[in-house]
Amino acid sequence: MSDEQHTNDTGEQDQHDSLMREKEEPRDGSSPIPIFILFLFAALCFWGGVYLIQFGGHFHKDAYTLDFDPNAEVAVVQVSLYDRGAKVFKAQCVACHQATGLGVPGVYPPLAGSEWVTGHQESLARILINGLNGPIEVAGKKFNGNMPAFGPSGLNLKPQEIAGVLTYIRQEWDNGASEVTEATVNGYMDQYGSRGTPWTAEEVVVDLGEEPVAEAPAAAEEAPAEAAPAEAAAH
Repeated sequence: MSDEQHTNDTGEQDQHDSLMREKEEPRDGSSPIPIFILFLFAALCFWGGVYLIQFGGHFHKDAYTLDFDPNAEVAVVQVSLYDRGAKVFKAQCVACHQATGLGVPGVYPPLAGSEWVTGHQESLARILINGLNGPIEVAGKKFNGNMPAFGPSGLNLKPQEIAGVLTYIRQEWDNGASEVTEATVNGYMDQYGSRGTPWTAEEVVVDLGEEPVAEAPAAAEEAPAEAAPAEAAAH
């Protein structure tokens, strides 16, 4: 290699080294996010949360309509005891007593037209809260089985749900009995909720209290109104 060529190579190497010194040395890992970006992101999240709370309408679908008023009162839909009981019955009772309320002959007693269902509310409430065990005669036919408890010792349903079931079976399948209120069931729960053993057919009719006064089925309420024209004609 000639001296001239060596001099040129050395000059190029010096230029290359000079350029490399102007760049940052490579480092392992990633560069940290600037702190102001983190603060900006946190501020946006906070603002978004406040906006959703104030204008989100609890994520109800009506909140995203053009005429939605976030300050308007929310209408609470009240579910009747009958409808509430129908739902519980379909989930817990229909397998035995059937959707028709006729039960299974020789195995599960009927609820439709049953004197046990349309009779004293306390007897029926005792059966549902604590269960029933042993022989029982329903609609002139004998059964011998085990009715599970719906109260604290069994399914542990709420008093409102038990009141719903009682009301449903007393008013479905042309049963014309009154509804059983939640307050009435609360009273029975206070008396029998701690009982750990099921009743027998003989026990559920002993020492019954006064029959609670409750709302009768709609059909029974409309009967006097139908008789009004006849009374008017008589006068």
